[in-house]
Amino acid sequence: MEKLRQEIADILDTMLGYDRQPDGTYCYEIYADYRDEMDNKTAIKILQAEDPLEVFWETLDEWYQDYRWSFESELEDTIRARLTEDDGPYPDGLPDEDDAMLRDVLLDMVWFKLPEEHYLKQEFYVDIMVDTGDANYDYTLNSVYPCWYGDYDAPIDDRAGIVWLAKTQGYTKGKLRKALRKGDLANPKGFLDSVRQELANLPSAMSTVTFLVSLTLEQLIELNRLIKLQDREGRHYDARENPYCGYIVLDKNTETGLYDPWSGGGSCFEIELERDVRLPIKYIRSALPDGGDGYSVGEVYGMCGSAWTGGGVKVIHAPVKLTA
Repeated sequence: MEKLRQEIADILDTMLGYDRQPDGTYCYEIYADYRDEMDNKTAIKILQAEDPLEVFWETLDEWYQDYRWSFESELEDTIRARLTEDDGPYPDGLPDEDDAMLRDVLLDMVWFKLPEEHYLKQEFYVDIMVDTGDANYDYTLNSVYPCWYGDYDAPIDDRAGIVWLAKTQGYTKGKLRKALRKGDLANPKGFLDSVRQELANLPSAMSTVTFLVSLTLEQLIELNRLIKLQDREGRHYDARENPYCGYIVLDKNTETGLYDPWSGGGSCFEIELERDVRLPIKYIRSALPDGGDGYSVGEVYGMCGSAWTGGGVKVIHAPVKLTA
């Protein structure tokens, strides 16, 4: 058997594409076509799995199984032909024992590298939806005046996503409420004006602050890993009670708006951020490819891809130390 392994190794050393590894095995890399893409449905399945990387590898293995089988069969035929050539080590044919073991020995020596980087680096249009404590109120806390559903004199709850967002932009709840009491306007300038316009055009009683970004599958796997840390102490109905899970930083040019993924509607998606947003991951309701959490923003609005690429996630910061 060792003699057969050495003879196979001598042949593999002369074949293009088969790279000898430090452990003595040989790697053959399978390349993806530049047009090959993972669809949103598959990506969402991976991200929502208990072990996303395991499902990712299972998916690639299934997709490239026929390729691998084809390469294995061609390689076996090539090695067998080279071994039994007139000037080969077995010109009269392989002994029965070696012939029976050839395939097993070959597959023990050669492994195929799947194109994982091609898919891990693939970008997806992602809707990051926020829950700052308003999930327990069916996301109705943002429906304040001048929203059609809001009342002019009604207070704004501290758990409303727009209150949290205003604070990230340097405004107090009082300044936000004062600005909103002025009603709708035609040409908004800056954050407060744009929130007034966003609320005045909000057609739903339910809405969540939503950011449109572009992320690679690799980034999404990491971000969703951190989102799952929200439940490490048990399920909390008020997101403010979630444990620390790290944070992300969103560029101020990120497309931002109020969206109702449950009914498939929303406002203008024209909230004008004046500063980058530091979003605690404990406040992220979901971060999935468009359509992964309710109705697709792209289908509802008919948006083109540039809506997701104007700003984006600048930092994904994981907790240095987890507390139980």
